[in-house]
Amino acid sequence: MKKTAIIASLAIGALTLSGCAAGGSSGGTPAAGGEGETFSLVLGHSGSQTDPRQTAALALKEIVETESDGRVTIEVHADSTLGTWEEMIEGLQLGSADIVIESLLSLESYTDLSGVETAPFLYESPEQFFEVWDGELGAEIKGAITDASGYSILGNMYRGPRELTTKEPVTTLDQLKGLTIRTPSAPTMLATWEALGARAEALPFNEVYSALESGVLDGQENPLDAILFNSIHEVAPNIGETSHMYANYHFLMWEDALAGLPEDVQDLVRDAADRVGAQYTADTIENTATYRADLEAAGAVFNKITDRPKWVQATQPLIEKLPAQVQEWVAQIRG
Repeated sequence: MKKTAIIASLAIGALTLSGCAAGGSSGGTPAAGGEGETFSLVLGHSGSQTDPRQTAALALKEIVETESDGRVTIEVHADSTLGTWEEMIEGLQLGSADIVIESLLSLESYTDLSGVETAPFLYESPEQFFEVWDGELGAEIKGAITDASGYSILGNMYRGPRELTTKEPVTTLDQLKGLTIRTPSAPTMLATWEALGARAEALPFNEVYSALESGVLDGQENPLDAILFNSIHEVAPNIGETSHMYANYHFLMWEDALAGLPEDVQDLVRDAADRVGAQYTADTIENTATYRADLEAAGAVFNKITDRPKWVQATQPLIEKLPAQVQEWVAQIRG
């Protein structure tokens, strides 16, 4: 696996500055945890200080630190200060980070089973999405991805559907063709926009605003909260209501590192992640209408996609190339 210079440098510092204190365990069989032993965890994400991810990170920090009576502390880093999301995910293995807030698309480079999240046009409503991810199928999917990738997937933080945001209006598939659209580097997402006739560009998110402003990009795609709290609408004010993908954020950890913590610390972190996830989801549901109103008040224009069946049809060959297990999950979700 390629190790970037940035991550390697961060990892060296992390070995001395973060993770379990002396006497803790770095993986394998859970440590019992001696009396008075403390643990410092580093949490990173690529959202801004006003992004809901920062709210979630601070909520997790408060719960864990309060309920452990200060035995466990969490150091929060926003704004990609620990690196790009790709570097942070890799850093979980190296020890330069302990927790990263990201969605399953960030794990597609580690297991193609993660393509179940990035596969386009699977859901028709939030209710259908919740039925999957709050139920047995969601638990099965997360367990299989953890087994295949080595990453623990904690909490479900509903993000809402991803929408297309462009400089010029897009209401039909023909209007999309030839545009340069920024998308995360997950292979299935890149393939989706190529299948739709766009030029997919996997640019780091912290470079998207300036790339749109300068004309390097014609558009990008994200849920409404990411568009609003990162001011994307200022440089790409047309929001096409594609709802091409629904997703959660999760608190991601390296499974071996999590297993190396004392059982009570593991339980506390898992429980806190579930509680924060439930509140994040409730907030997203409650605030979606507000996000839209705030975007419209700031000059954004929402555009209906008038030929959505063509978009679905154009991406169906991509679905048929996914791994057999993912295709089985897709059939269950659509069913």
